[in-house]
Amino acid sequence: MKLNRNYVTPFISLIFLVVGISGMLTFFHLFDGYTEVVHEFFGVFFFICAIFHVILNWKALKIHFKRGVFIPAALALTVISLLFIVEQQYSPKVNTIILERISKAPIVDAFKALQIDSLKAVKRLEENGILIKKAETLGDIWTKNETNIMEVFDLITENQD
Repeated sequence: MKLNRNYVTPFISLIFLVVGISGMLTFFHLFDGYTEVVHEFFGVFFFICAIFHVILNWKALKIHFKRGVFIPAALALTVISLLFIVEQQYSPKVNTIILERISKAPIVDAFKALQIDSLKAVKRLEENGILIKKAETLGDIWTKNETNIMEVFDLITENQD
């Protein structure tokens, strides 16, 4: 199948709008829990469409490369990105701090803080092949079971309402 501007251009334009709007909603914490998923998945799709866009417009882009306009733009974006990363390291978000502290707290305290029925949580973990034997913290659970933080949190918080 040959790439066609009639398909790529509308897709990239509409996906740009969805990623932009969902990014703004995420930034301002509107509809949290919904906008992040849309933003992340469409962000990946946007990247794929951007690659097709670059392929379709390669001749025109080569002219910009020759003029040297991409170098300052790339440098500026790199510096800005690094500044955001450094800022995040020195001022992490509240949810990052809470997640880190809960993962290092004794299991009993973590379950209390999360308002989780420990017997149900342990049973659910074991049903999914995750053992808590010799684990002192939630971090120990995913480390010793070679899993990840989100899988453990999803299992222990499942149906806790």
